[in-house]
Parts: sequence; structure tokens; C-alpha cells
Amino acid sequence: MTEKIDKYKVQAALVRSFFDAFSHGVIESQVEDRNEKTTPQSVKKLMLEHYEHIAPAFFDTMFFPLAAMNYKYEDIAALAREAQQRGDDMMALVRTACGDEAYYNAMVEEYKRNFSMLLAGKYLSNADHLEGYVRKAKEETEALVDSDRAIELTVRVVMFAYVRGLRQTGEGARFDRSAHLGQVHPLRGATLFRLMLDAMNILLLDEAVDFADAEASDLASLFLKVCQTQHNFTVMTDEMDRTYSELMKE
Repeated sequence: MTEKIDKYKVQAALVRSFFDAFSHGVIESQVEDRNEKTTPQSVKKLMLEHYEHIAPAFFDTMFFPLAAMNYKYEDIAALAREAQQRGDDMMALVRTACGDEAYYNAMVEEYKRNFSMLLAGKYLSNADHLEGYVRKAKEETEALVDSDRAIELTVRVVMFAYVRGLRQTGEGARFDRSAHLGQVHPLRGATLFRLMLDAMNILLLDEAVDFADAEASDLASLFLKVCQTQHNFTVMTDEMDRTYSELMKE
């Protein structure tokens, strides 16, 4: 039987994954020196330069995943049309996608937490994210998301956000199939895999994984460590393939 994950945990993982992937896409496309890519100065400078691009990219990337946690897939298009007919702006559309005020407010808090860290030139570690993300209030009824769906949505956020970050400088989404893990390799595969490892860690586990005893060259073992099961690993790689196909058509 498929497992379930708390909706607040999923939502927080999606928001963190967007900021992580989008910012690294921007940085990868503009900073050539490996040692300068994630220095506080580089991160802060580039986030300030792309300040006005982040909210539109967030909406484009996150509307569907947020809505997919709260509505049936077949209802999402109608939901978006109705909101647009009302003249809703981006944040009103995101509010609708979140389903209710509590989840919307939690999403806003996660947005602020991640964005403010980047504007300070820093990234949230997996451990800090897991310790501090917004949880359900005591009086709320627990809401859960099917783990397969949560994995699929997180994969999409990572890949779409990363490519949208790359495209901020017109580089576009170039891909390299020189190695194989679910057939998906953007221009800088190592970056994508690190982003995906972190995303699966914060989505599927309650503590940061220590990779000290893992063989860095063995991607499958690294991903199995965060995915926990072969089933979750397969769900992740299958969705990477599907998302790759979508990105290639854009």
C-alpha cells in the first residue's frame, strides 16, 4: 500500500525545492568559477539582480503542484480558468491552489524563509529546513498526500525551477544524456542530482542524511538512501523521464 506524507511537509519541501533549484539554475548560468558559485556574495548578488523574476517563476512552477495536493487533476484547469475570469492576480491564484487559508499562510511563511535566506547569501541546510518548516496547528485535522504523488510533484518542481533559472539568462534548457539515471540529464547533471537528493531527503525523511559512508560515484545507492525503497526510487526516476520529455517540448 502506498504511504502518505503530511501535507505541510510536502508543501514545505516543494517551496524549498523551488528556491534551491531556481537559484542554482541562475547561478549555474552566470558564474563560471566553481569556487564562486555558492559564495554568499555570489548568491546575494544574483538573487538581488533577479529579484523581480522570482515571483513569476514561482507562480509558473508552483501553481500546478500546489493545486494537485488539494484538487483532482481534471479539476485544476477549470479552477485556473475560473480564477482568471475573476481577474485574480498571481497570489490570489496561489491562494486558491493552496486550498485553504492555513496552507496558504504556511506557504507564505516558507516562501519568506527561503527567499530571505537567499537574499542574505545563504541556503537552508536540509537539517535546518526539517527542523523549522511550518507544521500543522494542534487544532487542525491531519491532512495527508499520497507519497507517489508527492514524489512526482517534487521532481517536477526541481526540474522546472532549475530550467527556469537557467533560462533567466537565455541559456535555455540544454540536456546531456552522457550518463544514465532515469534517462534525465540537464546541461549540468551533477547539479540536478544534488538538488534531487536534497529534495527527496526533506520530503521522505525526518532528518538530514549523512552521505559520508556513501560512494559518490554510485548515484543509485545515493538515491536509494534518501528514497528508502526501490518503489520510491522508481517513482522518482519515472517522473524525471516524463518531466524531461515535457521540457524538451517547450
